[in-house]
Amino acid sequence: MYRKAMEPFGLALKEFFEGNKYAKIIFHRDDGLKEETSLLFYFRSENNFTSIERQALALCQGRVLDIGAGIGPHSLALQKCGLEVLAIDISPYACEIMRKRGVKNVKCSTIYELKEERFDTILLMGRSIGFVENLSGLTKFLIYCKDLLNPRGLILFDSIDVRLTKKPIHLTYQEENIKRGRYFGEIRLQIEYKDILGEKFQILHIDPQTLKNSANNLDWSCEILHMENDGSYLAKIFK
Repeated sequence: MYRKAMEPFGLALKEFFEGNKYAKIIFHRDDGLKEETSLLFYFRSENNFTSIERQALALCQGRVLDIGAGIGPHSLALQKCGLEVLAIDISPYACEIMRKRGVKNVKCSTIYELKEERFDTILLMGRSIGFVENLSGLTKFLIYCKDLLNPRGLILFDSIDVRLTKKPIHLTYQEENIKRGRYFGEIRLQIEYKDILGEKFQILHIDPQTLKNSANNLDWSCEILHMENDGSYLAKIFK
């Protein structure tokens, strides 16, 4: 995922943090769909974590790598539990906010820029696994994680099976992906804030069975720990 694509989002986070509680971003999908989102969601308190988030945090162990940490809600919660956390995000604005909010160890980085680091848990919340972009990217990510995880380490993340949507516009989008020879869970987006339109980027929403197949092909074990009616789920990948 390109840093420039996230610049409008980072700027919106910064302005919300500095007092603009009306800050909103617009997601533009490549089929013309526009969805406006309030920044309130990203600044929610620990008390408003979802059941998936709570379960994931409870399973974290040892030294934790929080990927796509945003403004650091999960890192802060883990710190309170006494765990050592490295929080990474590609947005300099997000990283600065994390530091100001009290996250102790922050790095403006992608996972692929981490060298000679070892963790017991790799955590990706808010469907941050989407940064892998496609199925090949997922394979690359899982292979790279083998060098980052200590023995008995694990990966925890949430995603969504988009096929469970009831909205025709999303089902049509999936059908068009398939017609173009793409995986149905690939989404192409741009983010807008205050008439600033970021570069195009792609995210991946992966269904549980395809995830299990991808993990098993690399000799990982994969468990789906929690599944909701809308298709949102929590996955654990481990050796």
